[in-house]
Amino acid sequence: MSTREGDDEPLWDVLEEHLDEAEFLWESWEQSLVAPNHTLAEVAAGVESRLLAHIDGLVIGGEAAAERLLVPALESDESARVSAAAAALLLGPVDSALETLFAVLQDLPEQRPALVRAFACIDHPGLLARLRAGLADVDEALVAACAEALVFRHEPLGEALSVLLASDEPAVRSLGLRALPGEAQGSVRAIQAGLGDDEPQVVDAAIAAGLVLAPTPTWTRVRARAEEPGGGPALVLLALRDAPGDRAAVQAALSDASRRPAAIHALGHVGTPELVDACLEWLDDAECGPLIGEMMQVLTGIDLDDAGLTVTVEDEALEHTPEHDLPRPDPLPTMQWWLRQRPRFEDGVRYLHGKPRSRAEVLEALTSGPMRRRPALLLDLQLRAPRGVLLRLQTRAPTARQLAELAVLRRALGAG
Repeated sequence: MSTREGDDEPLWDVLEEHLDEAEFLWESWEQSLVAPNHTLAEVAAGVESRLLAHIDGLVIGGEAAAERLLVPALESDESARVSAAAAALLLGPVDSALETLFAVLQDLPEQRPALVRAFACIDHPGLLARLRAGLADVDEALVAACAEALVFRHEPLGEALSVLLASDEPAVRSLGLRALPGEAQGSVRAIQAGLGDDEPQVVDAAIAAGLVLAPTPTWTRVRARAEEPGGGPALVLLALRDAPGDRAAVQAALSDASRRPAAIHALGHVGTPELVDACLEWLDDAECGPLIGEMMQVLTGIDLDDAGLTVTVEDEALEHTPEHDLPRPDPLPTMQWWLRQRPRFEDGVRYLHGKPRSRAEVLEALTSGPMRRRPALLLDLQLRAPRGVLLRLQTRAPTARQLAELAVLRRALGAG
């Protein structure tokens, strides 16, 4: 209960614990959405369920909890705490919640990313209208913040789109380009300008839009982008398309130590056994070994941990990434295991979880497979979707929304 027996005073120690736990679990939830060791169902039943329970505890605290705990938390230096507090305000009974949140959005620019994340993920009856109103603000940065939440929700930007595309800020131009495929009229001219931009993030956003709206010039830029610093996503695109010359271009990156991890990751999306063979010499490498193990797991369907083929290593990285959650293969036993399994798999055939790769298998992996690989699976489906069909799935959205979007996606592809 949120109040002490016999009076209306909230149990502040309990509410403070709810807020501390919500902060911790929000960060854990964000990590789980891109983790190689979680599935959508596991996220829903695990960390997301616990997060929502603590947010519900804050909501039950009512206006008193909002005033004493949630509103002050919006100025926290911890982004997860800001997002969790904003989520509780959006879901709570406080009539002035939107006014409070948008005042912080306007007055404290450093809090905007965390607030936008809450706006993107949490529903509130008046939120969309307020975000659309923000598109008309004179402050371009505020317009971009509102636009980012709307784009995440697949909402059109209307006249604000031209403001974003004309911005001097690369991040804002990138946002405008990412919004293009969802607008009623896509601008091929804007995509062409973005493909020639000097800023890599703008080029990458133009590539994402161009794959849907202007494939021919886009693929030319993808090939060049794959050879540039930070070109890992372009390598993945080439691996997924797998047109003549694409695979060779990705394999060529294996000879460059700085590009090798990105190349192995990209080749893992092809799923042919001969590409595992081509990467085996780096199985004992601290960075490449886990990526090769991931290739094997995706191709065969094996769980390396369950098979006893991994070693435990201490993670000394200062910043946690999804790759740190990949199992580290024990080189010799893993090599021996692969050589025993190799005859089961035919050269040139793409496999996914032990079966020949098909749209049905990709859809199943998108629904039930590791979270880390789902964005590339969605790209794979988009590249092969009927012309004009835009597949919408936010892989970093709350799981209930993802499941609803997956149902729409299946219908769009005629998959039932």
